[in-house]
Formats: sequence, C-alpha cells, structure tokens
Amino acid sequence: MLHGSFALTGVLHAIGGAVLPSLASALGMSDRQSGALFLLYYMGTAIGALLCVRRYVRLMITGFIVVTGACCAIAVDNGALLRPLFLVLGIGVGMPMTAVSMYAGRKFAARSAAPLTFLNFSWSLGALLAPLFAAQLLLQHTYRAAYGILAAAAAIAAAACWLVLEDPPAPAAPAAPEGMRNLRWIALFALLTFLQVGIENTAATWLATFSMRASGTGAALAAASSSLYWCGFLASRGAFSLLLRRMDAKRVLHVAVLSAISAALLLILVPGAAVRSIAMLGLGAALAPVFPLLLSRFFARARNASDSRWVLSICGFGGSVMPLLTGWISAASSLRVGLATVPAALAFILALLPAACGRDEAGTVAEQAA
Repeated sequence: MLHGSFALTGVLHAIGGAVLPSLASALGMSDRQSGALFLLYYMGTAIGALLCVRRYVRLMITGFIVVTGACCAIAVDNGALLRPLFLVLGIGVGMPMTAVSMYAGRKFAARSAAPLTFLNFSWSLGALLAPLFAAQLLLQHTYRAAYGILAAAAAIAAAACWLVLEDPPAPAAPAAPEGMRNLRWIALFALLTFLQVGIENTAATWLATFSMRASGTGAALAAASSSLYWCGFLASRGAFSLLLRRMDAKRVLHVAVLSAISAALLLILVPGAAVRSIAMLGLGAALAPVFPLLLSRFFARARNASDSRWVLSICGFGGSVMPLLTGWISAASSLRVGLATVPAALAFILALLPAACGRDEAGTVAEQAA
C-alpha cells in the first residue's frame, strides 16, 4: 500500500511538467507565468510536509482527499483560479508524499538507505508513467482530461489507505535532545535537499518544454521524449535499492552528484536530438539515488523521525524556487540558459557533501548498522 500510494504521488508530481505545453498553450501563459504557477504548487508541497506530525496514515488519507478536490477543480477551471488551485494541489500531494517517507524513516531509522531507495523506486515508476500517460492522452484530449482521471485515482487511493493501513505506535520521546548540534544537522540537510529537490523539480517541470522547443515537435511527442529522464530515474533507483545493501552509500553519493553535473552540462551545452536524449537519460539516472541517500544519512543521526518534516518542508520550497528561477531566466534569455541552474546547484551540493558525510561516532555506528 505504501508503494502504491508513493507511486501515485510520483504521477501527480510529474504530470504538471508533462502537460505544461498543453496547459500553457490553452491558457496563453508565458514562461514567467508558468514558473509562477509551479512556484505555488511546490510551495504547497512544502506546506503539506510541515503538516506531517504523527498519524501518518491519516495524513495520507487527508492528502489524497485534498488532491481529489483540487484535480476536479483544475479540470473545469477556465484559468481564473488556477494559481490557488495549484497551491492546494501541492498541499494535497505533499502530505502523503512526506508521510510515506517519515513512516519509513521511523520504522528503519539508521538502516533506511535501501528501503527508502526502494520506496523511491516506486515513486519514480509513477513519475515515469506520468509523461507516457500524458503523451497518450494529449493525442486526443487536453490537460483537463489528465486531471480528471487523476482526481478519480486519488479518491481510490484515499479509500484504500483508510481500509488497509494502520498508524504505527508512536515512538518514545528521546531522553535528551542534542540542542544546537541537532539544529545544525537539520539546517545542513535542509539546504542539501532544498537544492536537490529544486533540481529534480526543475527537470520535471521544464524538460518537456525544452525538448519541444529544441526539436520543434508537438506537446505529445515532447512529453514522450521527456520520459527518457524518468526512465533513467526509474532504472537507477531500482538498481540502487539492491546495490546499496553492499556498496558504500557515501561513495555512491559523491559519484552520483559528479555524474549528474556532467549530464546536465551535456544537456545544455551540446545540441542535437541524440545527445539531448542521452543527457536526459543520464541526468535521471544520476539524480535518482541522491535524495534517498541524503535522507537516509539524515535519519541515521536524527533523534526523532518527525524532525524530518522541517527538512522535507524546506526542500519543498527549493522545489518551488528553482523552477521559478529557471522560468525567469528563460523569459529574459532562453530556456537553455535557464537550465544552467541545474549544474550550478549540483556544484553547490558537491561542495557541501564533506560536511554531510564527515565521519563521526554516531554516523559510523549508523553506517555499520546499515
């Protein structure tokens, strides 16, 4: 049930970028306006993350109910209420998307690298299905049909969670908080995940549009070509959910970030359909393990799984800021220049990794347990 719920949040999270060419064309939106729309959506996911305190199953149910209402409204709205509706949709998606991760973090704690990566494999499967679903649907319909179908799927998910899942017992409170040391740890990982989720959301939001403009194809083919990014994402998370049982997580993290920088530079610097396809595939594959590895590193030291709501909320704001920044740069120059935010943010993550992966007693014990 957790895998199914997480997969649906992957569809909901990725569908916006896949249908953006259709939505922008129907409503006459510029890149700046599109970026602002996704700013509100990703801000909503951050707010949804902040609401995740205990009772994770109840939060999943509530979130999917909110998603049902928001998707129904988006499907019939003429554009007047689109911005507040995307904010509400983000809140609805952010609640179950965060609750699943926190549920796993509470259950597995220091041993969470492989389970979280496997759960994120299911999320990536949903994200991969989103552009394929959009590509097929946009041949005959518009974005309105996509959100109508997703409303029905979210309603089914809410009912299934209510019937099948139960909240786990709350853990005992920690004997003594770590004070400023714990706050510094939270702040470091909030910044790292702020950048990482911003990168992922920028790719999810703009790759279909970038492909359409670079190749001159229609919205359906652009959505299909952007699925290469999610193919790499899915394959990589599936592989690493198994490989991380035997590999050093910190070494994998460094290699993944370096590979993502290379793929992002290839995407924006080298023209051509073949190179673009390889770069999107490689970018998805390299980015896939980064977020669950960062999150598992945080859980290995966190005293309380609920502390992660601050990390997951702040990273949601990163997911809102970077797509907007990319849209602003694109409006002033070009989308190719706007996508330079991706390798720039990855370079910043690389610079911060030594602080996140430094050896200490608590981290060493956690890694040995993993």
